[in-house]
Amino acid sequence: MPSHRLATTLMTTFDRYLLKRFWHVFFVSFAAMVGLYVVIDAFEHVDDFFENTDDSTLPVMWTIVRHYAFRISLFFDTIGDIVLLTAISVVLSLLLRCGELNPILAAGIPTQRLVLPLLWGMVIVSAVLFANKELVIPRIAGELQLQPGKNGHEGEYVESVCDFATKIDISADRLVLAENKLLHPVFVLPAQSIAEEFTSVSGAEAVFLPVQEGHPRSGWLIKQANRTINDLHLTVTGRQTISPGPAAGELFIASDLGVDHMSIAEDAANMFSIRQLIAKIESPSFDALSVRAFKLELHHRLTRPLLNIAQLFLILPLIVRREARGLVASMLLAGLMQGVVFGVSQLALWLANSQRIDPDMAAWGPVIIAGTLAAWCWPILRT
Repeated sequence: MPSHRLATTLMTTFDRYLLKRFWHVFFVSFAAMVGLYVVIDAFEHVDDFFENTDDSTLPVMWTIVRHYAFRISLFFDTIGDIVLLTAISVVLSLLLRCGELNPILAAGIPTQRLVLPLLWGMVIVSAVLFANKELVIPRIAGELQLQPGKNGHEGEYVESVCDFATKIDISADRLVLAENKLLHPVFVLPAQSIAEEFTSVSGAEAVFLPVQEGHPRSGWLIKQANRTINDLHLTVTGRQTISPGPAAGELFIASDLGVDHMSIAEDAANMFSIRQLIAKIESPSFDALSVRAFKLELHHRLTRPLLNIAQLFLILPLIVRREARGLVASMLLAGLMQGVVFGVSQLALWLANSQRIDPDMAAWGPVIIAGTLAAWCWPILRT
């Protein structure tokens, strides 16, 4: 067999070997971290599970299993990148520790060829992370915002908000996430712009209706409203914003502010899809700080796979170095550089949240820095 065909066959087999080892390390690491997370978090909230569920064992166990079945999706999104880079580092260290790189170099195959199978593994994991972020998390966002032991039908505390497009203030006693509604809501209509005089509209409940076929505008359907459409003395803009509901005693107030914006859940922007983020950025209903958070999340979503690729090209030359003093030292150096990239990312995020830099710079800056470090370290790669 010619030498080039032998090398091609060898590397095809070696690619499969590296990928198999990569998946083994990845799944074992992820399973271990999930188990640790579930055990620690469950013990921390065990009183909440028993408080909000029947005292019998089976209902409590079912509540715990259901709660963490949804949480695993968010947990995977949080630590997926860390597990991915850890798996790559472990695979490279095992390759050196077992002396498996020397036969490859002796066959005249460059070390850079190791990037291909690891890059394939990274692309697959990034694709799964993207699908989880865009298709799974937005669909279960309501479940992810629930407190341990609760099913979403209990009333949650609600933040009062202002629709900046219409200047209507929205408040309520409680928020029911599972039913997408407010209990005892109060909508304060500004004078001159929406109503001729300062007016408040309240009701038994208000259900948020998203944009859908036959319903071109999103907004709140107030049931058992304390006022009719004729009692409001609306302006021209007000008549475009407020209309009668389909049943007697109902009013519809158009707004892009839904229950997701009124919940006190932290980092709610993390649970929107790209399409939802773009729609919220373009909507005039949100305040400047919310729009800034949406832009930051959008840019972070786009740069996430690029940052992982840059760190792959940074890890490889640091672990597989020409004049390495030892595998442990190389692993520590690679871990240190990953820590630097993580620190830069967190610093950029803090600067963006404190309005010192723009959201696009906060997201793309770490990618540029990681790529620069990778290019600077690449010449020390052992070949």
